[in-house]
Amino acid sequence: MNYRDLFSGIAFLIIGASTVWMGKDFFADAAYVPIGAGALMGAFSLPLIWRGVKSILAARAMTDSTKASHTQAHRTQAHAIPALVDHPARFATTLGCCLVYYAAMPIVGFYTTSALFISLLAVLLGERRPAVVAGITLGFITLLYALFAVVLKRPLPVEFFFAT
Repeated sequence: MNYRDLFSGIAFLIIGASTVWMGKDFFADAAYVPIGAGALMGAFSLPLIWRGVKSILAARAMTDSTKASHTQAHRTQAHAIPALVDHPARFATTLGCCLVYYAAMPIVGFYTTSALFISLLAVLLGERRPAVVAGITLGFITLLYALFAVVLKRPLPVEFFFAT
């Protein structure tokens, strides 16, 4: 049986609910981002949990006589434990970039670090078209600026070349 979807969904639901719970203590307009992100994460976890439950119930519904009629290859495939991560190298690359991003942001600045992070991660994950990488980076940075600086009016870590 594959419990990965069920456990992942429950984990995302817990993280989403925790984010909403912690975000409710933020100041009025600053609470929108964590509450919104947590609520979306919790909502999107529900179909994943449902798929996991359906998979487990379907596997249990198979009787021993039905299992005996399947081929050896199918039985082996049904009992194989799926990998937690489909692409370990990509997962490690993304995790490494996130850790560097987290460490560099207070020093380098939010927008510069975010632009470098998005560009570098896109290239490391296989995107080779410069126009696509530049478009995604500029679009995302523009969206972040509009959200934090214009809508929420929240200061972000100052760029290293503006620091005094």
